[in-house]
Amino acid sequence: MDLFDSEFARNPWPTLERLRAAGGVHRIRTPDGPPAWLVTRYRDVRAGLLDDRLSTHVRHANDDYRGFTVPPPLDENLLNTDPADHARLRSLVTGELSPRRLAEWTRSAPELVDSCLRGLDAGQRVDLVERLAVPLPAAVLGELLGLDKPTCERLLGWAKSTLLPSASPPRARDTLATMLAIITDTTEHARTHRTDTVLGRLVTAHADTGSPSADELAGLLFYLLFVWYEVLVDLVAGAVLTLLGRPDQRELLRVLPDRQAAVDELLRYLSPQVLAGPRFATTELTIGETRIRPGQTVLLCLASANHDPEIFDQPAELDLTRDRGTQLALGYGVHACLGNALVRTLTAAALDHVGTRWPDTVLAVDEREIAWRSGFRHRGPLTLPVQLG
Repeated sequence: MDLFDSEFARNPWPTLERLRAAGGVHRIRTPDGPPAWLVTRYRDVRAGLLDDRLSTHVRHANDDYRGFTVPPPLDENLLNTDPADHARLRSLVTGELSPRRLAEWTRSAPELVDSCLRGLDAGQRVDLVERLAVPLPAAVLGELLGLDKPTCERLLGWAKSTLLPSASPPRARDTLATMLAIITDTTEHARTHRTDTVLGRLVTAHADTGSPSADELAGLLFYLLFVWYEVLVDLVAGAVLTLLGRPDQRELLRVLPDRQAAVDELLRYLSPQVLAGPRFATTELTIGETRIRPGQTVLLCLASANHDPEIFDQPAELDLTRDRGTQLALGYGVHACLGNALVRTLTAAALDHVGTRWPDTVLAVDEREIAWRSGFRHRGPLTLPVQLG
């Protein structure tokens, strides 16, 4: 079964509904050719995210699927480590996202959003993917990691070449040399310019204790710089697009006291991360009524789980007052996205800024004309042309 084309990216819901109804677990062909099992029902996806028989490490694969294989210096990242190392490395970063530090980000996020949109006035036509969604993560990472201006510009250059429309857009794997060069130069700069930033503290920990190791430090930077970048781009662009077409929900967002809870519903509704990172069975197991053999690839479909009517009442409807806490858009368990809270904070700030500064903004084209990027694991608008108002 072939699924992952541009039409699926634009509107995956009818296909996923059929797959849930037809057993929930299906043999599919990945864009690179090798097969995998696609898991679509909420309860199976959530259980799979917690199942230690499903490893994220590619060394357990034996069915020709290798996914996004990275060079050895980047392999020791949070997606590819064993449980003990994963817990140790994750703890090095989670402290940086403590409630106190997140409170600081809540105060600084509006300024970062504004930095992407300066110089724009009501009446202008602008592409908010190009002007807001793509540059915002680079601005955030510059602050979070203490990146110098040239490095921020190189990171933004990578994002533009990868995520903006192009006649021949490169696959992420084809930009690995650029990623590795950015990481190497960033680490070297941090070693010679010790700063009180996330990166500065990680470099100090490496020098003082050896944890993280050199490769683990590179892997952590790979995760922080690149792994969550596309998710934030697609969420911001998709959320703005969605609210422009739903004035009632846009007005509701303006008066809600907890806008980050509303972002949770946008995450569920849009599911910009369609699939969790690939899992590889370390032993024979059964999902639903399907037997999975050792070494086979399992793809847990977060988007399908988030629209499962067994869990969500009227899942095809956007309801910003929906109870939060059950959606799986950014994963679940030990491999849930480390930037969960930061993603919510930044998206809420972006929506607030656009909605407050230009409350009468409208789409500059028919919504049906907007193409969606088919990134296999991700989905989001390629462009978002609006008339600011």
